[in-house]
Amino acid sequence: MNPDVVSAIARLRAENVLSGGQAALFDRLARRKLVSLRLEIRTLLYVGVLLLTSGVGLLVKERHREIGPWAVAIGIGVAAAACLVWVIRKAAPFSWGEVQSPNVAFDYILLLGLLLFVSELAYVEAQFSVLGPNWAHHLLVAGAVYVLAAYVWDSRTVFGLALTTLAAWRGVSLSLISGSLWAADAGRLRFNAIALGTLYVAAATLSVLHKRKLHFEEVFANAGLLLLLGALVSGVVDDETAWGLWLAALLVVAGVVMWLSFHLGRSLYFAQGVVAAYIGLVRLLFKPFRYASGLPFFLAALLGLGVLALIFAAHRRMKER
Repeated sequence: MNPDVVSAIARLRAENVLSGGQAALFDRLARRKLVSLRLEIRTLLYVGVLLLTSGVGLLVKERHREIGPWAVAIGIGVAAAACLVWVIRKAAPFSWGEVQSPNVAFDYILLLGLLLFVSELAYVEAQFSVLGPNWAHHLLVAGAVYVLAAYVWDSRTVFGLALTTLAAWRGVSLSLISGSLWAADAGRLRFNAIALGTLYVAAATLSVLHKRKLHFEEVFANAGLLLLLGALVSGVVDDETAWGLWLAALLVVAGVVMWLSFHLGRSLYFAQGVVAAYIGLVRLLFKPFRYASGLPFFLAALLGLGVLALIFAAHRRMKER
């Protein structure tokens, strides 16, 4: 309990600055008699969705022969439809601005319905080979449905899932072109990641400029920067013939990201740019000093301390502005 706050609330109530209801609520908060369980409830709901979908997957795997493919497909479809019908009935009207969820379970029922829908697609494809060798396009369909649902029902959780699903679609498609799920050409994967990351960052910019779902900007930009900077870092680390060119490109892009994010007050974007540049510079350190035992690690540690100091200093400066 904070006695100073409690006495201040009583004084404000006596002066009629606070109403009786407001004073009672603030007094309970100050005395720690009112504790929010929203985070714990959301965590339990999320874990519950994951456990439920995992349980459905295990049930189908173990018992689909006894149940029958058509019964399994219909059952999953009905469960997905029930979740989405509930979401449609409870949802607030569509808006390009931020829309508050009608209740704490809304996002998670939506997520459950969409995951069951995607499970339905996967099961139907596994049993009936609807798309055959082009089965990876199911990921494109799933990603498109996730994007539509995220915009219609204003869910950042689903939107993040949509962006990762679309990225997975590109990766799996390239792997299948190479003849094996694990044999994709690293260079093609890298350039696809750069293209998709750039597209996500551009979409984040457009959402801000046109004021369409402004709160999706961070999801767009974080996913885009992870893809873009990750691909450039991959080129620095893995490409033995052209790693210097990849390093130059990485430092330029990371510098632009750091400069823009600092002026926009986006500390997470800034940290991503700094960490990506650090990994590239560590690769540069190990090249000339690779025969000096222990020296590259010492220099990398010093550089790491400098990176942490820079991130904390920039974050503090951005908060002060």
